[in-house]
Amino acid sequence: MARPIVVDAGPLIAMVSRKDDHHQAVVAWLETAATRDLLVPSLVLTEVCHYIEKYLGGEAEAAFIEGLMRSPQFAIYHPMDDDFRRMAVLMRQYSDWPLGLADAAVVATAERLKTVEVATVDRRHFEHIKPVHVSHFTLYPETTR
Repeated sequence: MARPIVVDAGPLIAMVSRKDDHHQAVVAWLETAATRDLLVPSLVLTEVCHYIEKYLGGEAEAAFIEGLMRSPQFAIYHPMDDDFRRMAVLMRQYSDWPLGLADAAVVATAERLKTVEVATVDRRHFEHIKPVHVSHFTLYPETTR
């Protein structure tokens, strides 16, 4: 069985916002990934919900959470203490970018689960991160380059 794909905030925002530059690419990618498990770090959800509430409203935010919980494809990952320690290391390591908490949570989650696949539209960070378990991540959707 394939390991889950860890999902960053960008694809989730693009999924719900038709005005997002990556909306079509993300929707098309989600169709191709329909049989894969998609794992969202809970810290990523706070970033996504902040954006949705700010730009699309509270009703859209609630509908997003309900839809995510109804989907058998998506699961939420809740970080453990060791994950938070790793996030702090990553945030220091990449402080010149800076790497924020949500992105650090994506990396720490992928490392813990030893998955190499990450869904993100943030190429400027994720193409250059060096995970501890592989030389680089495989990033989706590929068409966001």
